[in-house]
Amino acid sequence: MSESLCTLTAVEKRYHGVPVLGPLSLALPAGEALGVRGPNGAGKSTLLSLVAGVIKPEAGQISYAPGVRGRVGYVPQELSLYTALTGLENLRFWGLAWGLPAKAVSARSRWLLDRLELSEKGAQPVSAYSGGMKRRLHLATALMVTPRLLLLDEPTVGADSRSTELIFSLLAHLKGQGCAMALTSHQAGELEQVCDRILTLEGGRTASREAEA
Repeated sequence: MSESLCTLTAVEKRYHGVPVLGPLSLALPAGEALGVRGPNGAGKSTLLSLVAGVIKPEAGQISYAPGVRGRVGYVPQELSLYTALTGLENLRFWGLAWGLPAKAVSARSRWLLDRLELSEKGAQPVSAYSGGMKRRLHLATALMVTPRLLLLDEPTVGADSRSTELIFSLLAHLKGQGCAMALTSHQAGELEQVCDRILTLEGGRTASREAEA
């Protein structure tokens, strides 16, 4: 069995004393993708935010394998793009924020733009991008540091079919490189495209888990 890059043990999250997630225990092994589904308010975004370290649990423990904590990519549902900047400038900003050297930022930016079919748009302001192009660039910002653990909250919402195809192709590539990931989607059939397991949440608790691969 692959090494677990992130392990949750009896994790619980509450808002104003009201339980919204857990207790929940799970492992995210290297090279595996976990799909998370459930109705609105089930705790999906809360789970990803906890693993990303954006919020802290009230109980339980989240542990990471050595070298993982500084290489966690997080793609929230809300776009984190500077629309007045070009695509390349957005990637440069996030690459430098990760602490990458300038040469690495340039090489990584151009590889991601090429892989996501955005090379011809790289010098244009993001305000001129379509919704699908913004979703692709949004993913690219989280991949400027090659992640060992990738968390994606509805990464294709509002995207056209070609953008969705490119996003999932890149996710499959990353999984093949040993990246562990967890992602949510409301689109029928999307999680099955890349996920090895699917976790269903209802009211913050596990409803079922299915093997998909």
